[in-house]
Amino acid sequence: MKDLTFRQAAESDFNRIREIALKGWMFAYSHLPKDKLVRLVNKYYSVGSLTISLERVRIGTDSFIVAELDGKAIGFCHVTASIGIGELLRLYIDTSYIRKGVGKGLLLLGEKFLISKKCKKYFTFVNRHNRVGLDFYTRNGFVRAKKKDKEDEFKEGKVLWCMEKNLLNDELQKQKMRELWDNRHDEEWEKA
Repeated sequence: MKDLTFRQAAESDFNRIREIALKGWMFAYSHLPKDKLVRLVNKYYSVGSLTISLERVRIGTDSFIVAELDGKAIGFCHVTASIGIGELLRLYIDTSYIRKGVGKGLLLLGEKFLISKKCKKYFTFVNRHNRVGLDFYTRNGFVRAKKKDKEDEFKEGKVLWCMEKNLLNDELQKQKMRELWDNRHDEEWEKA
C-alpha cells in the first residue's frame, strides 16, 4: 500500500478510532452480545479516555500512532513505556485492511518508541477468543506468559492471555523495518 502513512493521533481522530475499535471488537468477539461490546468500546474509547491517552503522549510516556490511507485513518497503535518494560494498550485495524501489513507497520513503530525508552520487552493482553489477534501476535514474536493471564470484564475466568515479546536492539529493529517497507518509506519511519 504505497499511500499508507503514519502519524501521531489527534483529537480529530477520536470518532474514527472508536469506529475502528468497535468494528474490530465485533469481528474478534462475535460470540459476545453486541450491546456489551458497544458499552465497553464507549467506556475504553470515550473522549475522556482518549484525551488522557493524548496527554500521556504529550508528556512522553506513550506513543499513539494512526495509520492513514488516502487521508482516512485505517488503524491505530497505542503503547506505553515504564521502567524497562512496555505495554501495548491498543492495536486495531479496520477489518478491510487485515493481513495487508498495516498492523505490522504499526507494531514496529510502537516497538521503535519502546526501544527509544529503553524497554527490553513488552506485553499485551488478548482475549483467548480473539483468534485473529492471537495469531497476529504469535506471528510477530509474542509468546504467552500464562502465569500473568487475568480475568476480563465478563468474569468468564482467566480469558485475557498475557502475550510478551522481547525487543530487538535498535539496529536489528531498523533492519526489520527496512525489510518490510521499501526505501520510499524511510523518511516516514525516521519521522515517526
